[in-house]
Amino acid sequence: MNHKSTSAWPINQLLMFWSFISIIVVILKYASDLVVPFLISIALSIVLVPLLKFFTDKRIPKALALLIIIIAVLVPTVVLSGYIGVEVKEFVQNFHETQEQFHASTERFVTFANSMGMPLTQNDIQSMIDKSNFTEIIKDLASQASTQFSNVFLIFFSVAFMLMESEFLYNKMIKINKLYGGSMDDIMTIIQKIKSYFLLKVKTSLLTGVWIYAVLWYYDVDYAYLWAVLTFFLNFIPVVGSIIAAVPPIVMTFIDQNVMTAFWITLWYLVVNTVIGNILEPRIMGRGLGMSALMIFLSMTFWGWVFGPTGMILSAPLTMIIQFIFTQYTETKWIALMLSDYEIERSVSKEKK
Repeated sequence: MNHKSTSAWPINQLLMFWSFISIIVVILKYASDLVVPFLISIALSIVLVPLLKFFTDKRIPKALALLIIIIAVLVPTVVLSGYIGVEVKEFVQNFHETQEQFHASTERFVTFANSMGMPLTQNDIQSMIDKSNFTEIIKDLASQASTQFSNVFLIFFSVAFMLMESEFLYNKMIKINKLYGGSMDDIMTIIQKIKSYFLLKVKTSLLTGVWIYAVLWYYDVDYAYLWAVLTFFLNFIPVVGSIIAAVPPIVMTFIDQNVMTAFWITLWYLVVNTVIGNILEPRIMGRGLGMSALMIFLSMTFWGWVFGPTGMILSAPLTMIIQFIFTQYTETKWIALMLSDYEIERSVSKEKK
């Protein structure tokens, strides 16, 4: 009897663990309207803390440094959101007309394809569009760019209070760790890793957005501000973000202009994403996030389901935090190992030896 109860206990424990995780996930999903602005505020605070430290190191009073930071970030955000709001409104108003233009453009493309010897018909393209619901996807992406600014003042007030409390929060964490006999080294490692990730993504996403805007402006693509901002935000999404961001402007160019211009826009997106995503980012980031490519993709899908587009954008740091928590307990270390990049783990172990 004792043997049976002992062998059954780990299974019960596992079921209890996954039940608890499931309850937490459901709560987070239903509370996403409250949680998402809080997550965005934390992300912005992590990015802005080094700037606050820079000002305070220059002996600028903390209150004044905080005011400078908030104004420097808030004013451009409000101005840019004004431009984006106008473009989103115009895009939504002209959406039905855009659909008609798209159908006319597909007819021209079919004629061009047939002249090149490709056996393509209008019904083939229409069938693909109906199956993928492609035009609705573009409309949703435009709306998502607008919603990034919907809680801007709530987020900035939260950021201001977080920045004011940042030093005290650090001291509290040290005290809590001392009370429980823990070490701050592991915590500071993960915080530094997340901070480095955010700072890198902000810089590379900003560079990508500006570069793409210059390209779209040169080719006179409609809603260039909207697509550039969309590119900035979606560049935070691992693996597929840059691909999704490229679709709307390419389709709009195909509709409003011609196939060749759409081809050049596509080529420029490939160049920008190759240079920044495949050359610049890996060189700066070094060994990367410490997570496997498969887990990064799956985490993006999972957090996107829980928190929507913001969850996809924050999927990498959220998964890094979960991975860190699981490494702290013997029973869940196997989950942390499943999330990790095994090649990196193995090379680190060799270096230590």
